[in-house]
Amino acid sequence: MKIYDIEGFPNPLRVRIALAEKGATNQVEFVPVDVMGGEHRSEAFKTKNPDATVPMLELDDGTCIAQCNAITEYIDGVFDGPSLMGTTPAERARIAMMNLRAENGLMNAVGAYFHHATPGVA
Repeated sequence: MKIYDIEGFPNPLRVRIALAEKGATNQVEFVPVDVMGGEHRSEAFKTKNPDATVPMLELDDGTCIAQCNAITEYIDGVFDGPSLMGTTPAERARIAMMNLRAENGLMNAVGAYFHHATPGVA
């Protein structure tokens, strides 16, 4: 299992936190992506992830999963440790609500700023 990411970016950090909470950081291979150099926009990368975003999870069978919430949900399901997504319908709904709030309210604003303020990324 591989995680394609870049250190210091907020979305990949969310996935690293999920892995740490599950005690699974040493059970995946981290593959650094040169976002500043445009590696995520290469044809090789876009073959795996047409959205050209990090983080991306690549399973041993070649299946690729993008988007933090989807990756975190997968991590929660395959690794032992505390539940990250909730154990009851009410917990799962509240966690999904908070994830959407974070995505729509904070992460999108940070991402928009970053893309416009960082040469070579947009």
